[in-house]
Amino acid sequence: MQNKFLSIIVIIFVAIGISCSAPPRKKNFEFMEEQKVLQDEITGVDTTQAKPIYITGTLPIDKADEDKLIFDIFRINIDKYPETVSFHARVYDSSGNFITNMAKPYKRNDEINYFTGLKEQLGKHYNIREEEIPIFEVREFGAGDSIPFNIALTVDYSGSMEPVMGAIFEGTEIFVDMKFPYDNIAIASFNKNLELQVPLNRDKNKILELYRERRLQGKGIFSGVYSALYNAIKIFSKSPIDDPRILVVFSDGDDNYSKTKVGEIIQRAKRENVNIFCVAFGYPKDTGLKEITQYTGGKYYNIYTKEEMVKVFRDIYLSLRYYYLFTYKPPKYWGYHRIFADLSLPTRDAVLVAEGEYDTSDLWADVGDEFVRPILFDFDKYEIKPESDYIIDEIVDAMLSRPKLRLEIQGHTDGRGTEEYNQTLSENRAKAVYDAILKRANIDANRLRYAGFGFSRPVASNATDEGRAKNRRTQFVVLAK
Repeated sequence: MQNKFLSIIVIIFVAIGISCSAPPRKKNFEFMEEQKVLQDEITGVDTTQAKPIYITGTLPIDKADEDKLIFDIFRINIDKYPETVSFHARVYDSSGNFITNMAKPYKRNDEINYFTGLKEQLGKHYNIREEEIPIFEVREFGAGDSIPFNIALTVDYSGSMEPVMGAIFEGTEIFVDMKFPYDNIAIASFNKNLELQVPLNRDKNKILELYRERRLQGKGIFSGVYSALYNAIKIFSKSPIDDPRILVVFSDGDDNYSKTKVGEIIQRAKRENVNIFCVAFGYPKDTGLKEITQYTGGKYYNIYTKEEMVKVFRDIYLSLRYYYLFTYKPPKYWGYHRIFADLSLPTRDAVLVAEGEYDTSDLWADVGDEFVRPILFDFDKYEIKPESDYIIDEIVDAMLSRPKLRLEIQGHTDGRGTEEYNQTLSENRAKAVYDAILKRANIDANRLRYAGFGFSRPVASNATDEGRAKNRRTQFVVLAK
């Protein structure tokens, strides 16, 4: 009986030992890969089936297999809209080789026209139309065209990134090690505050030396991604504004501290000629980083593994130097534009089409911001003139594209006439715009409201024709987005 009792005790202790000896906790990128598998199981989407191809090197067109070529639009610059739009396009193969010698000044065969067509789609949901771009220029850029790039790497050191901090250290060194000799690189970290670890420097060894000394500085529990981006733009203050300025942020995108708004970052980046690239880690909940990259001429990446991180940083570097620059005069449209560029290859019947999109509306603005649209009325009338119908169409399309967008429509007049007359006229004109928008599409009336302000809020002097013209306006205020 005693032996049986002892046997039971031994079995219990063995069972406890087995249950306590769980496999070691996965860390860093292994931890994130496990999260990715779980996310795929939850959503029912297999993200492993659509692996992106990253640029790894170059190959001339006469050595390339044309059946394996891919054509895409890497990033779009609309700083000079509506005079011009330019975009960086890439031709590459399934192995990640950028294909060269397809446009001047590096083109080898002038008898072949590879880039054969360009058009834009205007509007996303309402009154969509397409316009051909009959005249456009394509210029190839390569290593021989390189000028010094100023690149700042800004890394999230908040508590939510702690499981992958070791991989961040490794990835940052990989990033620096890939630099071209004439580039300047800066490194900063952030939690609730931005901390500059390495100022802009051309010396690779010096950059790595400073980084290794300071890389543990700046850890914290908070994540102020937006504030960090806004403040990181200052890093470029001493670099020539005409030289490329690239800000790369590495984060999971979950901001729990910033008071800075997305619109403020976009405005400052545009003013300071900074292109923002975001390398998002895991499954960020915030879509603001995508919006920032779109409106600042950068690019958004989402990664899950260490291997992807290395490839992304190489992709950024090579794509900054090897690209086909398309330049053209775009059609005027306040809102959504979609680009379609055609690539024709001698050995392929089908045309390859690269697509990209940009938005010329003011709707990257923050809640509370205002914008004006030139909606015309006859003197002393509140019927919208037919030549302004396209503006109403554009606003309708914007509201259908952004289901959370809410606007206040404001009518304003100049200083001629009585206060009562102008107040009534401004209210009627604001209501006319309100009615026209609702008449065109099935938009919830609760997403719009209107108000008239007469001549109580001038933006210019009423003593001149020019000033009065500015004061007669239909203004929109962003209430929600």
